[in-house]
Amino acid sequence: MRLLTNADVASVLSMAEGIKALRTGYADLARGDAAYVPRIDLYAPTGRDDDYYQWGSMAGACRSYGVVAVRIKSDVTSWPDGRTSEKYCIEPGTYSGIILLYSITNGEPLALLQDGYLQHVRVGAAAGIGVDLMARKDADTLGLIGSGGMARTYLEAIAAVRPLAGVRIYSTTTANRERFAAAAREELGLNAQSVGSAQEAVEGASIVATATDAMKATFDPAWLSPGTHVTCVTRRELSHELVARADRVLQLGINTVPYGSPVPDMEWKAGGIASYVSGQPDERARIPSSKGAETGVFPTLADVHRGQAQARACDEDITLFVTTGTQGLQFAAVGGRVWQLAQERDLGHPFPTEWFLQDIRD
Repeated sequence: MRLLTNADVASVLSMAEGIKALRTGYADLARGDAAYVPRIDLYAPTGRDDDYYQWGSMAGACRSYGVVAVRIKSDVTSWPDGRTSEKYCIEPGTYSGIILLYSITNGEPLALLQDGYLQHVRVGAAAGIGVDLMARKDADTLGLIGSGGMARTYLEAIAAVRPLAGVRIYSTTTANRERFAAAAREELGLNAQSVGSAQEAVEGASIVATATDAMKATFDPAWLSPGTHVTCVTRRELSHELVARADRVLQLGINTVPYGSPVPDMEWKAGGIASYVSGQPDERARIPSSKGAETGVFPTLADVHRGQAQARACDEDITLFVTTGTQGLQFAAVGGRVWQLAQERDLGHPFPTEWFLQDIRD
């Protein structure tokens, strides 16, 4: 068994490799050779009155890479202004997210991966696949809302599938968006500029990407031009009005147990994620509910692969790709490819597989 750190993962996982791995995983899914367990969260009160403990888990199997992946994360989460979420593990600035890889051939535990770098690449790569599938072939201007890590991989992935002539970037903190635009110019060679409003970023763009931690919709769909393609990081960023305006909507797959499913004691909390919550009523009340978040179910990427759905009918269509769902499959596909590349280069910190085996049947 090997521990692969973020540095190990980053040394082998390019955006091109991430996109390639996801294409492999979704081809498996379309023909029945992949499966995934959607995300479910667990909440427990910390004993403080301004945050909550949040546990998240998801899993997936990818036959082409011969692995099952289980991704788990442990956060203390707060919603300081009701518009964004903040999180940490132990103390601000540190986080705990890991991916466990197992062989589907004999059940062997193969690797434990830090999930940070892979997480960003797999989300950006998925958005890139959606842009390649749904955006007009001549789409060359991007309006990007957000200036964090996810915005960076969204930009990198979209630039990998469309030759971008211009990028307009907006986020709520001027210094952050200006620094982000400078990095896009210097590191990616893009014609990127910081703008002063979401409207300025969106209007006239042929591709719009919203990559934020916002708890509500990030732009007015009235700003969109005919033919624009839209993508997102979370469903919280989408308004019902945007979904209604879109001519074609696709989603990666099921993000969580669908809202309202008759599962005893299940609730739908922040971001519409199916959750089990412990704590007293006054404590539970501080966790945002899914009210107002977009929760519709749409045709999937696999449906397009099977010929059961269409991505775009004409150049005037406004298209929307809901870049959520199938997370467990994504971790299996991208994690499986990282494992292959890490073996080729003998990367990682080995430790005894016996530590993860026992002679007592569970």
